[in-house]
Amino acid sequence: MTTAGGAVVWDVHRLDRDFKLLFSLLGQARLDAFYRDTTVIVAFGDRIVTVSDDKGSRRVAAIPSLSDVDYDTTLGDDRIVYTWRGTAHHNRREHGGEILLKSLLGFKRYLHVNCNGLVRDGKYPRDAGRGKTG
Repeated sequence: MTTAGGAVVWDVHRLDRDFKLLFSLLGQARLDAFYRDTTVIVAFGDRIVTVSDDKGSRRVAAIPSLSDVDYDTTLGDDRIVYTWRGTAHHNRREHGGEILLKSLLGFKRYLHVNCNGLVRDGKYPRDAGRGKTG
């Protein structure tokens, strides 16, 4: 394998690792909000994700490939607020939003979170007839 090929494999592996970690964090936040009867806030910073709840629990994770967060709430931008009902109560956009992970070599992966708090792989589906997300 060439050096360039090795760099691509390493870069994609790193992107996939970050994707799996973020997917897991968001899924666990949804479950915690539902089963622990708590409000969970996932805040995104400069390649850092902070998950906290109203019971004092807090977890911080580094996501080096975190590039863009298109998810805004009534409690602030670049954050997701989960309650036992999902995320709709605090969403600024009716249906949720998406998160972009981008590798050093420019490979991209998207996650989207809908109003029920469900986390999915890929870009957020476009609204029929409106031509924009949300």
